[in-house]
Amino acid sequence: MSSWSMFSSGCKSRLSALARSCFLRRRHWQQKYLETKQALRESQAWAATCEAQCRELEQQQEDLQQQVAELQRQLAEPRPVSLPLGEKPPGQQYGANLMALSVNLGRELGIRPAQHAMKIFSRG
Repeated sequence: MSSWSMFSSGCKSRLSALARSCFLRRRHWQQKYLETKQALRESQAWAATCEAQCRELEQQQEDLQQQVAELQRQLAEPRPVSLPLGEKPPGQQYGANLMALSVNLGRELGIRPAQHAMKIFSRG
């Protein structure tokens, strides 16, 4: 025996069984609709949250790209070389660090190449 025949056998008339069946089916689908509507609201709220996070991340990416561009621009600019002059000892024309640089260049390169290198340093 099917569920319909068991259900209809407990009703007074076939019409009341049909009405009750329609009512129960309507209530079942109404409950399904409400559950689906709630799931849709939750999905929309989640999507809105994700979109807000996406916009925030895009803004952060733009800011970082601007910082990278600024740093690359700063790196591309020529910077003058500053010589380590140091303090001038009494009675001397150049600082102690510059004299040490000259002596070390002279030892490594030789006197004439060191003189040429020092001229290049003094121009820049």
